Amino acid sequence: MALTFGSPTDLVALEKLQQRVWGCPAEEVVPAHLLQAHQHHGACLLEARLQGQLVGMAYAFPSSPGNHYLYSHLTAIAPEFQGQGYGRQLKQAQANWAKDHGYKRIVWTYDPLQPGNAWLNITRLGAVSNRYLVNYYGELDDQLNRGQPTDRLEVDWWLEPVLKEPVHETISFELGNRSHQQTRELFLDAFERGLSVIHFEIQAQQGVYSLGVVHAH
Repeated sequence: MALTFGSPTDLVALEKLQQRVWGCPAEEVVPAHLLQAHQHHGACLLEARLQGQLVGMAYAFPSSPGNHYLYSHLTAIAPEFQGQGYGRQLKQAQANWAKDHGYKRIVWTYDPLQPGNAWLNITRLGAVSNRYLVNYYGELDDQLNRGQPTDRLEVDWWLEPVLKEPVHETISFELGNRSHQQTRELFLDAFERGLSVIHFEIQAQQGVYSLGVVHAH
């Protein structure tokens, strides 16, 4: 079933949605007053509804001068609606907004040990990554990140096709593993050698990243 998208009508409801998705206290969410200010000064703020019910949100803002991309700080789908393709619909709505406003690239981060996010970002959407950020957010007090370093892959989603050379090598991790120690050094080394993440799949209880050379715009 298709979602409908538009500018939010209730910013406090978006605060509550963030708390449900990340299992975090109120002080950890992007507050309504900041969302209000940003959407009036160039940010992309979308709500997603299913038959009138709020089920998701996307929040992105422009990059610094000279770097013409849209930075997607968060994309959220309510827990009971996850795994049904709505995340992809929401990201596509964000891409449509970006194109309408002259952007050619959207950038965001995600935890490389979260296979659902990896599958959506890399395989379904076609984003690529050549940047690894060690403990990017510091300590976060939410159910997904509590007690773990917040290592992230920073991805580029080019809104027009890019050239990807054949796979050079792979990086794997056990599903359910929450320690970034092993994969951190592998990603950093591969990116130092000019490789990028170009594909992700699950094989025999392993998350497998494929890396190759990307020629972007």
